[in-house]
Amino acid sequence: MRKNPMTMRGLIDRCWLFTYNTPVEEARCLLPPQLEPITHRGKAFWNIVVSHIQAMRPWFVPLPVGVSYWHAGYRIYVRIQPEEGEPVEGLYFLRSDCSSPLMSFAGNLLTDFNFHAAGIHLMASSSGITLRIESPDGSAQARVGIHPPDVLSAGSVFDTLQEAASFLKYKPYRISINKDATANVVRIVRQEDAWRSHLLRVEEAQWAFFEGRSVTPEICYQVDPISYQWNRGQIVRVRS
Repeated sequence: MRKNPMTMRGLIDRCWLFTYNTPVEEARCLLPPQLEPITHRGKAFWNIVVSHIQAMRPWFVPLPVGVSYWHAGYRIYVRIQPEEGEPVEGLYFLRSDCSSPLMSFAGNLLTDFNFHAAGIHLMASSSGITLRIESPDGSAQARVGIHPPDVLSAGSVFDTLQEAASFLKYKPYRISINKDATANVVRIVRQEDAWRSHLLRVEEAQWAFFEGRSVTPEICYQVDPISYQWNRGQIVRVRS
């Protein structure tokens, strides 16, 4: 079955993005050969999203029929070089966790984002937010404060927080590689002038998925509610 066969719509009403740098060769080992990691000063980058999606549905289905659920995804910033046209930059998924068994099943049937059913919980207090993922092979916990960081994380490859935030805002594409070595490119339609993000201090973060991997924190940012449309995947021939 062709992956990402239909256009989907939903509202991302809660969203946190955690970014990390990692050695380029370590990232390359996790990527199909058609994908190149996006790098800066000798490092590649992870992007972990923890978000709540409201009313996810095919574009032709009425909003009340949509499914709402929590989603967490582990992605690497990548690019492809099509045989024709300019390079395309986006995110390559290695794992997704989902609080809805239905969406997890459908996700694995219709996409190649590697869904796992998991409990995903949010606990809010006056001092911040705690996010917890309960999964036999991918548990995680992260606590985010309510104030922005004063300085970059130790080990950052950027000069300023603003430079990091600009570079690490991901391009609106999801990219995967098919068995025939073509790329499946999902263009994300979002209202760019409605995008609002806020840097936040990470008080602690533990990701079982990162055990044994070399990762260094960069920044975390929270995104205000925004409507998304995930277009039907397009098949792109990639330059070898």
